[in-house]
Amino acid sequence: MSQALLLQPDRTFVEELIASGGGDLKKCYQCATCSVVCELSNAQAPFPRKEMIWAQWGLKDRLVSDPDVWLCHQCNDCSARCPRGARPGDVLAAVRQKAVEHHAVPQFLARLVNQVRYYPLLLVLVPAFLLAAALVLRAPLEGLLPLGEPHESSFYAGFFPHWLLIGFFFSFTVLSFIGLVVGLARFWHGMAAADRVDGKEPAMGVGASVVRTVKSVLLHDRFKKCTDKASRRSSHLMAFYGFMALFVVTVWATIDLYLFPVLGIASAYPFNLLHPMKVVANVGGVLLVVGCGKAISDRLKNRTSNPSSSFDWTFVWLLLAVGLTGFVTEVFRFVVDPVQRGAVEYTAYSIYFVHLVLVFGLLVYLPYSKFAHIFYRTIAMIYAEYSGRTREVIVAELPAVGERKLIAEH
Repeated sequence: MSQALLLQPDRTFVEELIASGGGDLKKCYQCATCSVVCELSNAQAPFPRKEMIWAQWGLKDRLVSDPDVWLCHQCNDCSARCPRGARPGDVLAAVRQKAVEHHAVPQFLARLVNQVRYYPLLLVLVPAFLLAAALVLRAPLEGLLPLGEPHESSFYAGFFPHWLLIGFFFSFTVLSFIGLVVGLARFWHGMAAADRVDGKEPAMGVGASVVRTVKSVLLHDRFKKCTDKASRRSSHLMAFYGFMALFVVTVWATIDLYLFPVLGIASAYPFNLLHPMKVVANVGGVLLVVGCGKAISDRLKNRTSNPSSSFDWTFVWLLLAVGLTGFVTEVFRFVVDPVQRGAVEYTAYSIYFVHLVLVFGLLVYLPYSKFAHIFYRTIAMIYAEYSGRTREVIVAELPAVGERKLIAEH
């Protein structure tokens, strides 16, 4: 018995996808070449063919809650082999951007962050104003509360004390991450609701799904299946582990500075160049800068065949700028004479302030920028394991009966 299906196309959504990098969307004529050549697609719910038709139809609600959109790593094997030049990889990248905007809390901030005309306001003026306001409030707060550095601290603490720095970024980052968690919860709920409508049941426990996904993320093993842009794996790995190293060192420095003295352990902060944490930080910084530089180089070399939207470019340049200004501030810390500072001191403070502005843009706008992909893709990969989308299908020849048998297994 046939069943009627009511479609409610969103023409505005289609136009937004086209404007966000999916300009060749209408060229797709559903030949399924993209799903066939994609090594990341799976037999349970092959993509990106279905996503292309949903995008042409303007099925926004279906796409923004589709985990398969995030299983795509935009290696562009599909785009390179599309006979019509429809570029499915770029279309799915545009869908991911719109999915972040749809689930983000608050949504208006996600829309602003991803519009170039607002970059001067959001990435420069807002963080600069807030950091300047924090510096203005430093003296009144120190007068009201027993605040200050626990001991002789680093060179930059004289300009922006650690208690103020940690309190400032902790407050804004916590608010940002609350919005991120709510957005991810909405995303999971949307994926689960879509599967319930389709009558699909979970295939694996959430715990086991998390373990399998974390292993995949740490190894970046899905990138190994890409052929057209296989080199992207190395740049992603370097940037990923570089950022993680810097994050670990930042957390350790905070613990060393404030918790160790309480526990009766001598603090080693500020770290000298040979301290293990400083070594890890410098290695991480090099990995971050080299990884971002390689990513930018690869994109420029393939600009005509693999265009990137401002959504992508802004993130990678911002990440690179954070790494470079971090190294410059470190150099000033070790070369500025503590007695004869003068103009060099103010130059160092100015660069440090720029570095903090960039860090604010990277961390506080995380749930709304390309950086959010780390979390949305991870959640989608967990759900893909949980829902059974990532089951491998093995085709075995049976010559005795002249048929094929499909064996689905985890």
